[in-house]
Formats: sequence, structure tokens, C-alpha cells
Amino acid sequence: MKSVYEKKENCYGCTACKRICPTKAIEMERDREGFLYPSINQSLCKDCGFCQKVCPIQNIVMRNNRFPEPQVFIVIQKDEKIRMNSTSGGVYSAMSEYALKVSNVVYGVKFDEEFNVQHARATNDTEITEFRGSKYVQSNIKDIFMQIQKDLRNGLGVLFTGTGCQVVGLEKFLCDTKTDISKLITNDIICHGVPSPLLWEDYLKFIQKRDSLVSYNFRYKEKGWHGYNIRSGFNKGKEKINTSDIKVFANLFRSDLILRPSCYHCRFANLQRTSDITIGDFWGIEKIRPDLNDNRGVSLVMVNTAKGRGILESIKENLYIWQSNTNDCLQPSLQHPTQKPKERDLFWQDYYKYGFEYIAKKYAGYNLKDQSKTIIKSLLQRMGLIEYVGRLINSISRIKR
Repeated sequence: MKSVYEKKENCYGCTACKRICPTKAIEMERDREGFLYPSINQSLCKDCGFCQKVCPIQNIVMRNNRFPEPQVFIVIQKDEKIRMNSTSGGVYSAMSEYALKVSNVVYGVKFDEEFNVQHARATNDTEITEFRGSKYVQSNIKDIFMQIQKDLRNGLGVLFTGTGCQVVGLEKFLCDTKTDISKLITNDIICHGVPSPLLWEDYLKFIQKRDSLVSYNFRYKEKGWHGYNIRSGFNKGKEKINTSDIKVFANLFRSDLILRPSCYHCRFANLQRTSDITIGDFWGIEKIRPDLNDNRGVSLVMVNTAKGRGILESIKENLYIWQSNTNDCLQPSLQHPTQKPKERDLFWQDYYKYGFEYIAKKYAGYNLKDQSKTIIKSLLQRMGLIEYVGRLINSISRIKR
């Protein structure tokens, strides 16, 4: 077999094909945009076709136990500290803590020591806290499918969280290898699309020219839940929030220019979810429940199976829960795939030709003027003059009027 897929739009990079190959003929290799795709070693391939049979794009995936329509809930974590350290309303923390107690093992996404984004295995409370908060980069799933298979075959319960395509890839792999999934709980996130790990690595180098990174938050809530408030902490104690250099990656993500090609054709951007339970931000809460819109985060929870319903029932003491419906929770990522921008090809041409800083300026709002303002403001704060300068500027403005 020459290739698992016909074109790049037909590959999610879930790794199911690599893991099921009986001759280990498949390796995941990066393309020029930094995304992983299966590459077949022809000398090892026996043309068994298992790789295509397990592919979530090439096969219709239907769960017999899925509800005809998801049960929709508005959810907020009762523990305010956990809520503020979460992306939305904090439901994931309650779910993962519960799963750790009853299911033994939790798989989620975290930053490694160099802030690369990867799936990992957790067996204690400290480890699962690293899964809290969104990471807007396609995760490296490595050999996680094999680890989950081993855990299930050893009688352990497993909670797996990932994108819709990763969930389906996992379930296809487990079912096709005749692995009992009765103790598997799957949780997918409402996904806008996965950005390039290559550009994330370039971005990390870009913001660490003078000091090394020690913490990073894609959704810093001290500035509010709405929007992308980025906070980065550095080794020398410096902190940056929403400066033009720090906002570069978030702006590229929001431009839709750096998503995986398959994301523009995603089969899972709808209400027919493939997991037991789906979580995300409850965007539009200000319209249907303005009393809950305190700008500190609200979770959307979609229960898709009886197993998912059992999870929510088991953690309800830690949560505030209100019934909702599919009409009130609709958002673009639950209706259709993200539209491919017309200038995507030009963007990548610019990147290959001119490099990361060029695209940061052209497509992501990075400019020296904003950087100069940030530096001046920081110096005034250190000198204790920021309030004085602010009053002076206000006085001059009043005189001009």
C-alpha cells in the first residue's frame, strides 16, 4: 500500500493506523507545516489494509448506545479557585478527579518541560492538574493508544480526553484489536481546529529570546473569561499579559490560517458527538442566562451516552448545574467545520520565504510601536510614575477639549 490517505485533508493524524499495523510499517512523519502524517515503509508493508480499516475518516463511526440527541447542561464549578484556574466553568477538574478515584487512570493533554503539547498518563491528583486549561496546539499523542489498550486489558478503568477525531481514532483502534472498552470513558472537547506544532515551536523561540519561559496560560481569567487573554511567566520573575509579542500565536490561531488541513473538512464539527461526554465554553450564556454571566467562565456539557450521564450524576455535588438544550448551546464549531481562509496558501508561502517574525508582523499584529509602549509602561511602573503620567495625560486631554 502506497499511502493510508489520498490527500492531506483526509488525515487527522490520530495515529490509529500506526498502532494497528501488524508489521510496524508505519511511522508518523512531519510535513512542512509541522503536522504528523503516516508514512509507509514499503519493504515492511504486507498490504493487509488494516490501516485504512481503522481510519476514522474512511469509515463511518456510529455508536449504538449514543443518545439520539445530546443532553445539554450549563455547568459551573463550586470551588472558585478551581474555576478560575480552568478554561471555562471547571467541569473537567471535577470529572478527572472523580475518574481518578473510580477508574484509576486519566489521560489528558499537558505541556512538557519545554512547553511542547502532548498527551500523557496520570495516576494521581498532582498529575491531573497539569491537564487543566486549554492548549491550542495539536497534541503529540505518541504511544498513548497502546498504553490505554494495556490499561484496559489489565482491568483498569480509563478516562481519555481529546479532540473528536482522537476519540474516534482511539475507539476504532481498540475495537478493531478486540479490546474491551466497557471501562473506557471518553471525553471530547468542542474543537475549532488544531494549530501547527511547528509554528508553536517557532513562537516559543520568538518569546524566549531574552528569558526562558516558566509558565503559560492561553486563557488567563484575571482579565476575564471572554476572549484570549494570554499570560506568560519568565524565569527572572517577569510576567507578560497580552503584549503584542505574547499575543502572536493566539492571533494566528484565531485567524484560522495555521490549522491542520483536515480541520477545514472535519466530520465531527456537529452535535452528533462520538464520546460519552463533550465539554467546552458555553458561549452565548449572556443571552440565555445573563444572571450567570459573571465573566469567570461557564462550561457547556453535552451528555451523549448513559455512561456520560452517570459521570455527571456522580460529580454533581461539586457543581452548579442547569438544564439547557441544543438550540441555546449552538456555536459555529457545533454546526460546521472552520472555513479555510482564502489567504492560507499565501500565508505559508510567506512563512517559508521570510520566517516567523515576518508572519507575526503581517498576520498577527506584532509591531514595534506596541512593544515600545509596553516597555515604557513597565519602566514607569518600576519608577512609581505610572499614576502620575496617567493623570498628566488626562489633564492634557481635558485642555484640548
